[in-house]
Formats: sequence, C-alpha cells, structure tokens
Amino acid sequence: MIQKSISLKYDTHIQVHSIDKANVLDVSQLWRDVVIETHKDYPGVELEHMYVDNAAMQLIKWPKQFDVMVTGNIFGDILSDEASMLVGSLGMLPSASVGDPSGPGVFEPCHGSAPNLAGQDKANPLATILSAAMMLRFDLDRADAADAIEAAVEACLNAGLRTKDLADKDTIGCKQMGAEVASRLA
Repeated sequence: MIQKSISLKYDTHIQVHSIDKANVLDVSQLWRDVVIETHKDYPGVELEHMYVDNAAMQLIKWPKQFDVMVTGNIFGDILSDEASMLVGSLGMLPSASVGDPSGPGVFEPCHGSAPNLAGQDKANPLATILSAAMMLRFDLDRADAADAIEAAVEACLNAGLRTKDLADKDTIGCKQMGAEVASRLA
C-alpha cells in the first residue's frame, strides 16, 4: 500500500478515506471489513470511512480534506472523473496502482490511453508526465527528479500554456506541450 511508503518517506500525518456503500451493498461491507483488517498493519495512518454518495459531494465541497482515497473500481472510476474537473480536465490527473511497498507500482494517467485521440495531436500529455513524476517519487526514490518534472509542468501552466481540454482558444497540441515541459526541466 502506498500509504506505508508515503508515511515512511515523509514524516507527515496521512489520512486515508475508504469509500464504499456498506449501508446497502453486501460487497461494500466485505470491502470495509478487509480495509479495517488491513489498517491494523498501518497504525500510523488515520482511517476514515465514507459512503460514496457523501464522498462525491465532499469532493466538490471540500477537496482538501482528502489525502488518499481507496475504493473499488466502479466508485473509483466515477470519483476520478469527478475529481478531474476540480483541476480542469481528466488530462491533468496522474494515478498509481500500488500493492506491496517493496514492489513496483503501475503509474499511468487516470484517463488511460485515450485511443480516440491517437494521432491527432489533441491529447493532454500532462497526466502522463505527472504519472512519471509519481513513479520517480514513489517507486524509484527520486524525489529530486519528480520535483523537477512537477516544477516544469507548473511553469508551463503558469505561462498560460493549455491543450484543447483546458481552453477553447490559444491552445497547443500534445507534442508542443510535451516539448514545452521538457524545455523547462532544470
């Protein structure tokens, strides 16, 4: 679980929200039971449970209350799409699928591969770039490189560079955005 590696690398308080619908779904009650049992192995992590409908509302109302959300695939798909609008686009969200902290994770954009945009130079590459930063930080212990990538992305956004998913006019394509980020790497 990434919570353990985060809490070991950063001496900070981590709160995990487990999202389910245990009040009406038997499978969610099983989810909750497994999360509670797993949490015993991570005493330094604060665990909160939240029903998915409340989580959807809270994500819009007060997104900063969430450090880490864990949930099943169907609720995760819905909440990640909702969360993408908090930052402007699904093309902005990196993601990680992790298991044992000593093993490798899978780092990819939250949106997947966007095959409908293949070859059109329309995709926003920032989620992929930020996923690489997450991999460097959490799997490869290269916070310095992750910081540099994140700073380069932030510099591009601060300079007003936008892909079509983020703005209606004065946009750039996927290739140019990637080149702009690369040119700002320190």
